Amino acid sequence: MEEDRARVLKIVAAFIGVVLLLVSSFFIYKYFSSQEATVDFYTQLADLVVEVTKADGTIDEEVVPDYSAVTEQYPGVVGWIKIPNTNVNYPVVQCADNDYYLTHNIQEVKDRRGAIYMDYRNDAVNLNSNTVIYGHNCYDGTMFSDLANYDNIEFYKKAPIIEFNTLNQRYYWKIYAVFITNADEDEDNGYVFNYIYPHMDGLNFYGFIKEVNKRRLYETDVNIYETDKMLVLSTCVRNLDKAGNRADTRLVVLARALRYGESPLVDVEKAVVNPNPKYPQIYYDNNNMEN
Repeated sequence: MEEDRARVLKIVAAFIGVVLLLVSSFFIYKYFSSQEATVDFYTQLADLVVEVTKADGTIDEEVVPDYSAVTEQYPGVVGWIKIPNTNVNYPVVQCADNDYYLTHNIQEVKDRRGAIYMDYRNDAVNLNSNTVIYGHNCYDGTMFSDLANYDNIEFYKKAPIIEFNTLNQRYYWKIYAVFITNADEDEDNGYVFNYIYPHMDGLNFYGFIKEVNKRRLYETDVNIYETDKMLVLSTCVRNLDKAGNRADTRLVVLARALRYGESPLVDVEKAVVNPNPKYPQIYYDNNNMEN
């Protein structure tokens, strides 16, 4: 009798193990097939972008590419962002709020990866002094996943330039600073650093840059002036997490537009790690440090 019961229990345990294996395999397959489908879809979209070429056949990097084949299909597209030496190469969309594209792709279909989108308060034709673009960190190389790698100065050295174009103007941007901040005021003594300013001028600008400089993970060989157009890229990261204590954290890349006649080259070897960047209070709490 005991032998029969043990045999039945072994069969049941084996059956449950097989079911769990099948279920986990299904979700793993679904995850990676979704990743593969995302990569394929945006690769095909990128192939629709038509670069203007010079007489010698090289790309004219001063002329905005033709995005019409993309915008005809997806009218929400207002620009394109590409960061050489990374996986970032996406259309940028915009709508009437900052919530919709958190959960929908550019096809306006529910998608946990969302889309790369511009703050609804920004002017997508005549860029404001500070343009803000958001995207999910999917931890798999898609969307804004590669932005998380900018917490490492060596990654920055490989990708110090961003190309973000509107539909009628080509722009190159030099990365000025990278910093990590909180989105939940409870994680920083009731304070959230507001890096989302569509309009930046006067004392606002200098106070903002002063705060950025305290927080930046490294100093670059790039300066910034009040007259510069700025670009802010924002994504979620887990840098300030501790076991059992997740933090609502953002990694922010701040760049400024290439000036007229300025060389697009950056001396990345002059970048220097900041030995003591300012973090939200939760960082010090999780590491038993005094702020």
